[in-house]
Amino acid sequence: MGRLLLHEENIIVGLDALNREEALEKIVGVLPAWSLQGMDKRKILELLLLREQVGTTAIGQGIALPHCFSDEVSYPIVAFGVSSRGISFPSLDGRPVHFVFMLILPRNESAELLKRQILQNIKWALCDRSMRERLKAVRSALEVYQLIIREAEPIPALGA
Repeated sequence: MGRLLLHEENIIVGLDALNREEALEKIVGVLPAWSLQGMDKRKILELLLLREQVGTTAIGQGIALPHCFSDEVSYPIVAFGVSSRGISFPSLDGRPVHFVFMLILPRNESAELLKRQILQNIKWALCDRSMRERLKAVRSALEVYQLIIREAEPIPALGA
């Protein structure tokens, strides 16, 4: 497997947000400077919100996969927020979102394929109801990280 894309520092447990915009703002807000590749947090948030205007990235079962492309990044940036209460987020099934995987990809010829692979692998990892319930119960970013990475070992769920 290649380099892991999800880092403990990019995980928020207890994501407390009233709506999609607030959730994305909080997730972008925790991104450490080293992971941003020089990109401005306001610009990231703007790109994510523009993408959400095209159509919701909340696919149902409490999962949202907000993503965007940028010329300013050279490798994917991944962040993950877990909300046990749920977030009001326009979703395909009309239910609150509990899991927000945010993805920022470089804009290049392989970006669309990479996006599909990463998002498919995230969906695969979260399609298991037991996994979603365990994630809702965790108390720290380290617990989330260990749970996701352990579950991801058989497939390159979060590797590039």
